[in-house]
Parts: sequence; C-alpha cells; structure tokens
Amino acid sequence: MNSMAWRCDFPGERVQLRTVRRFAAALLMDCPARDDAISCVVELASNAILHTKSAGGVFTVGIWSSRTTARIAVKDAGGSSKPILRACRGGDMSEGGRGLGIVAALCTRLSVMGDETGRVVWADLACDGGAGDLVPRDEMPLPELACDCFWGSQAWPSPAVTSAVFSGT
Repeated sequence: MNSMAWRCDFPGERVQLRTVRRFAAALLMDCPARDDAISCVVELASNAILHTKSAGGVFTVGIWSSRTTARIAVKDAGGSSKPILRACRGGDMSEGGRGLGIVAALCTRLSVMGDETGRVVWADLACDGGAGDLVPRDEMPLPELACDCFWGSQAWPSPAVTSAVFSGT
C-alpha cells in the first residue's frame, strides 16, 4: 500500500455520514484495518455534526495511510463543550456517550487539538496487524503544526497531498 493523503469537506448534515463511510471505504481499500477505520471516521464525523458548530455548516474529513498506519481525522467548527472519553458503567442504558470510547478501543492513538473555534480529532490505526511498526507520530501529516498545512484553505483537493478519485454517489 503506497502512502496516500486525502481530505474532503462535507455539509454538516447526518445524511452525509453515508458518504463519509463510502469515502473512507474507497480510500482504505487495501488497509487491513479498513473496517475499524471506517467505524472511527463515521463516529468522529457524527460527533462533529451532533456536538459542534459544524451542524448545518461544514466539517472536513482527512485520511492518511501508509503501509503500516492509517490516520483518520475530522475537523469541526468547534463548540462550547470539549470531547470527553466517558467511562462506561455497568447497567448504564443511555443511548449516547460511548462514541469516543469505541474509537479509543479500535485505534492505537487518539488525540484532540483545538478549542471552541475549531477542533481536529484524529485516530491512528495499525494497518499491519500490530502496533509495533506505527509511523512515528511526528512523521504523519495531520497532527500539531502539520494540521495548518493539511487543513489549509486551498481548493479541494489540496495540492499538498496526493489525491485519489472518489465519487460520493
């Protein structure tokens, strides 16, 4: 699997989750962690729509993969509450509040950057069946300072990343 990076803006509507799922599935076709990565990106996109100012606006999905690692990231418009990884209590029958826990269970690294004006939530998944050979965190294009370049205001797709063809229909 060659190294690949891609991003796409989506309207902040629940109906877009199906398109996000197809987007991730098409891009991660060769990744052994594909199903887990799809679950993670759809959960993070859902959180952007339900819990941030991206509802009715726009959120952005970024996907980067190499032979050993896939990183999925969702940039939202921020909000008054911070993402919270809640402890699951036995007997708790609430319908929400488990999404980040699911993402944390599926990924090898999970992080949130930003504040009430905009956040990026990202997760790394091992593509080779183990976490031993993950690409070092600072060598991937999405975290910390690289986020500004990746999420820049250039036209989509950004010339800073290798693009692939995707049809959301």
